[in-house]
Order: sequence, then C-alpha cells, then structure tokens
Amino acid sequence: GTLPSEMFTSSINLMNIDMGGNRFEGTIPAGFGNLDKLKLLRMNSNNFEGELPPELFASSKLHTLDCSGNNLNGSLPDELYAATTLRKLDLSSNNFTGALSTKIGDLNLLIELKLQSNQFEGAIPGEMGLLSAVTSLDVSFNLLDGNMPEQVCGLRESPSSKLLELVSDCDGTEPRVTCDCCTSCTAGY
Repeated sequence: GTLPSEMFTSSINLMNIDMGGNRFEGTIPAGFGNLDKLKLLRMNSNNFEGELPPELFASSKLHTLDCSGNNLNGSLPDELYAATTLRKLDLSSNNFTGALSTKIGDLNLLIELKLQSNQFEGAIPGEMGLLSAVTSLDVSFNLLDGNMPEQVCGLRESPSSKLLELVSDCDGTEPRVTCDCCTSCTAGY
C-alpha cells in the first residue's frame, strides 16, 4: 500500500524510520519534509517509484538515507547536496538518470556512498575527492565513463585514507571507466 498522509502531521517527533523490506508503493511523500527531527530513514526494498522529493532533505539532522532497491527515477534533486549532515547515502538499485553533480563534494561527512545499479551517465566528478571521510564508494553498473578522477584516487593513496572500498565499471573487454585505484572492478552493463 501507500503511506498514510497522517503520518507526517501526527508523528512529527519521529527521529528514526525503518520501513525497509515492505511492499510500500507509489511515490515517496513530500510530507517527510515535516519531520524536522528525522535522523535515519530507511525505505529500501519497497516498490516506491517516481523522483526523490526535494522535501526529503529538509531535516537538518538527517544522517542516514537508504532508498535502495526501489523503482525511483529521474535526476537527483539539488536539495540533496544541501543535506550536509548525511553520513550514509544508499540510492543503489533504482533507475536514477543524469550526470552526477559536482555538488556531491559538499556532502563531506559521508562515510558510505552507494550509487551502483542505476543509469547515471557522464564523467565521475572530481569533487568526489572532497569526500575525505568516505570508507565505501560504489558507482558500478551505471553508464558513467572516462577516468576515475585523480582526486578520488587520492583518497585511496593518502596515508590517512579511510577509503577501503572503491568500485566502478573498470573491468571487461571494453571498460567504461579507467581506474587504477579501484579495489574492485565490474564489467557493468
């Protein structure tokens, strides 16, 4: 079923919501923007569709967002890049499209960034190299191409590096991405 609209007016003090692995469907309600104390939101493995509503990023306390394993699409909203408290962002296994914004470097508290299994295209932005706290970064199974930026490889090569997992489509007879610093390469689509 769909999410009840009353949830966003009668439960405004919610801080953690884990609704993963259910059969919720429809679009993600903009009402999540009313939950200004929200820290953790897991909506993975459902049947949500449509675009990520910009209101989803209204909480200045949101540190974990997991929307993996749905049917979400469209490009990522600019409001995402203002959610600078995010530490874990998992948007994998959806149908997101478009280029990855250079604003992704603004999410400098991210520890985990999972973008695999979407339809992102174009170059991997060098600004991902600003994610100095990231330990896991997966951009495999997308339509991204070109070289893994030196700034991102710099995260792996630095003595103070925390980046333990870096995955891209750098394997196969015609790899989409050239990456000498990846910990794992996939053949991609």
